[in-house]
Amino acid sequence: MTSLAEARVRGLARRLSLDTGWPRRLDTVTAVAVSNRLAKPPAHTHRVRLTDHDTIVVQRGDSGPAVLLVHALGLDWRMWEPVMDALADGRRVFAYDLRGHGMAAGSPSPYTMADTARDLIGVLDAIGVQRAHVVGLSFGGGIAQTAAVAAPERFASLSLLATTDFPFDAFEGRASSGETDGMAAQVAPSLTRWFTADALAVNGGSVRYARERVLSGDPVDWAAAWRAFKGLDVQGKLAGLDVPTLVLAGAADVSTTPEIMRGIASRIPGARYRQLPGTPHMQTLEQPELVAEALAEFLA
Repeated sequence: MTSLAEARVRGLARRLSLDTGWPRRLDTVTAVAVSNRLAKPPAHTHRVRLTDHDTIVVQRGDSGPAVLLVHALGLDWRMWEPVMDALADGRRVFAYDLRGHGMAAGSPSPYTMADTARDLIGVLDAIGVQRAHVVGLSFGGGIAQTAAVAAPERFASLSLLATTDFPFDAFEGRASSGETDGMAAQVAPSLTRWFTADALAVNGGSVRYARERVLSGDPVDWAAAWRAFKGLDVQGKLAGLDVPTLVLAGAADVSTTPEIMRGIASRIPGARYRQLPGTPHMQTLEQPELVAEALAEFLA
């Protein structure tokens, strides 16, 4: 990198620190990472209207099969950024903000998993895609399964990452805690479920992003999402799904454990089960290279 380019990147970083709370001092490695990100072609951003709210859809890649990415509870479409460019090689990759999250924060609540499934289909309609390879992580995996039960004809394939096909007893407690204790109280339990201890100790950009998203969340949106997830009702209902299915587990996932993920795979005939070494719940944020490689191989 030239000294002029470095200076520009560091100047940008200083401005970002004022706007976003980034650390004011960036070392050379971080500066190079920011520069590389600036060198990427800009993503296409679509503002779309769904049944009862607006959301944002971000696109990487201009040609090829469509891939739709569905994010986890408490985060937003940006949790997919670490893998989008790799997946966009020969594909059109889309990621959107779920209702109650990101640019769709404050959307009507309460809502159900059926509502989130209709949102997914609505996004496909809005971007003009009849069938997509749908990838969902955690809450996003529950949404993808619910949509696949309701509208299997819209799926070219299904990839389920770090998710479940049944609700956990803890879901209501997480909803109630957000309402009574506030969002700051959700940071520690969420991050320790999502990341390895090593990643938390390093406190890199992905951990800081996840912490910021939880802290800035609205307790009403948080509780509504957990209560919707509590209504997940898909177990055994994908036995007739006739599309390629990948079930991708993290060996270090303490939330949706490999045992839970193997159970999902066993209930979807023909599903391919794969386990990523050293990978926790937030697969794309801690082990994006492994996730991108696994998805690219499957989607090929």
